[in-house]
Amino acid sequence: MLDAYKELEPVVYGENAIKYLYFEVECGRMCFQMHWHDRMELLCVSSGILKLHLREGILNLYPGQIAVINSGQLHGGFSGNEGVAYHTIMFDVKKFLNGTIASGKYLTPLSRNRIFFQTIIEDERLLEIVERIVTMQKNREEIHPLSAIGAIYEMIGILYGHCEKNVCAAEIQDAAFGEILKYINERYTEEISAGKVSLKFGYNESYFCRRFKAITGIHYSKYVQALRMERAQQLLRDGREPIGDVAWKCGFADVSYFTKCFRRLFGFTPTQYREMKV
Repeated sequence: MLDAYKELEPVVYGENAIKYLYFEVECGRMCFQMHWHDRMELLCVSSGILKLHLREGILNLYPGQIAVINSGQLHGGFSGNEGVAYHTIMFDVKKFLNGTIASGKYLTPLSRNRIFFQTIIEDERLLEIVERIVTMQKNREEIHPLSAIGAIYEMIGILYGHCEKNVCAAEIQDAAFGEILKYINERYTEEISAGKVSLKFGYNESYFCRRFKAITGIHYSKYVQALRMERAQQLLRDGREPIGDVAWKCGFADVSYFTKCFRRLFGFTPTQYREMKV
């Protein structure tokens, strides 16, 4: 497994063993870096487009669709051209195991990564129950926690109608690339070309680039640039240092090229972004 990209921060679940979050992200920004976790996660877009970067490529998640992130599935996310607002429902299947025959037959193999659901699903029943769980989580003081727990069981029952075929855990594992991803994540502001990284880890550059794209769903250069742009936005929001210093801290030797990349990705210059007081 890609240990370098395993999410390490523990999730604090509520009384009903569910964690709910809501996000609004501007145009072209990274919603979350590439990572994986042991829990299941469902994403539901209320407006805009969420671009999911997965092992199989980039998939657009639109309103009315549900993205199912299986346990152990490497994934990252970016907002679309108009930004995105989305809900996230998280839960650990192991917390819902019980002594029933149905639990042993359906939840036990799911908790052991033997069952995988389709990544993007269009199903009115699933959308309705996800929206119901969101409402319950927003009104936890008024809704009995057992009602939400029951909704999770109902949701898993619907998901079983959307199982992936011929998928095994090995398809989402690549231990050798774990250290490479960790190396890039820690040094993306340095001179870190695909050629240098592939040489350091003993790969042919062409093979390395193909393998990187296969694992992360995004080209190497675009991934590094996305990390740099996310860092640039943070520096522009939090400080008043010159644009040239921001560019240098994000790995750009040429401030003009930095400005060009920033404008191409976000639609405005770093100076304009800072003046927006976002």
